[in-house]
Amino acid sequence: MVTFTYGTNMGPAQMSRHLRGAVSPHEISAPGNKHITANNLVKASGDITDEYMTLDVAQMWGDGSRVGVDGTQIDTWDDNLLAETSVRYGGYGGIAYRHIADSCIALFSRFIPCGVWEAVYVFEGLLDHQAESVTIEQIHGDTQGQSLPLTAGVRVLRDRRWCRVGQ
Repeated sequence: MVTFTYGTNMGPAQMSRHLRGAVSPHEISAPGNKHITANNLVKASGDITDEYMTLDVAQMWGDGSRVGVDGTQIDTWDDNLLAETSVRYGGYGGIAYRHIADSCIALFSRFIPCGVWEAVYVFEGLLDHQAESVTIEQIHGDTQGQSLPLTAGVRVLRDRRWCRVGQ
């Protein structure tokens, strides 16, 4: 029930209302508050990627060694803390920033404000990468991903083995 509540973005109060009060909002939210943490979500994402890579269909496109990085502007409500006007995208909202592997699975995803330098999230995606079955060897990005500090930083990460980036 907790997975369904949060997976549908319903929330504990609304779920309790739909269950006609049989379960209180506190009873629904308590397991989520205890077990759903940022670290657990990153680990779960790595586990899902590892399981996906065992499928035959995943190997049809690639082995996950090449990753495309980019953001997409998403419209949001005006009172959202991350929402702002994007000069580059010409809209109001935030950016859904993703690392998509050549095996067609998202290795990393964050919702970020429009004014943030996206290249910072290339580093975060590499540092948060938990999948054992995928070793990133190439990163393909647009203008935000083609900078000297970013290239140097990725090489330092690879050389120091701070993350699982291919040689």
